[in-house]
Amino acid sequence: MKRLIAAGVLLIAVTLTYFSSVAYIKHTYNETSELLEECITAYNNQNGAETAAKKLGDYWDKHEQNLSIFANHGRIDEIELAISSIEIYSKTEEKEIFKEYAGTVKTLLHQLLEDTLPSFHSIL
Repeated sequence: MKRLIAAGVLLIAVTLTYFSSVAYIKHTYNETSELLEECITAYNNQNGAETAAKKLGDYWDKHEQNLSIFANHGRIDEIELAISSIEIYSKTEEKEIFKEYAGTVKTLLHQLLEDTLPSFHSIL
C-alpha cells in the first residue's frame, strides 16, 4: 500500500511539473513573439527599433535560464544568438538581414513550442 501511495504522489508531481513547464514555455513564447512583432513594426516604421530590440533581448535574457531547465540548451542558444543579431541589425539599414533574423527567431520559437507540446510525433 505504501508503494502505491508513493507511486501516486510521484505521478502527481511529474504531471504537475510537466504542465507547469508547458505553461511557462507558452507564456514565454507569447511574450517573446509579441515583443518581436513590436520590434519588427518599429523597424519598419523607423521609429524606436533599437529600444524595442533591447527590450526583446532583456526579456529573453531574463527567461532563458528557466527555459533551459525545460528545453534543449542548443535551441535556447540559437534563439539567443538570433535575438542578439536582431539587436545589432536594428541599428542599421540592412533590412533583409534584419528580416532574416526576425524570421529565424519566429521559426525557432515556434519549434521550441511545438517540441514541448504533447503530440503523437513528439511522443514517438
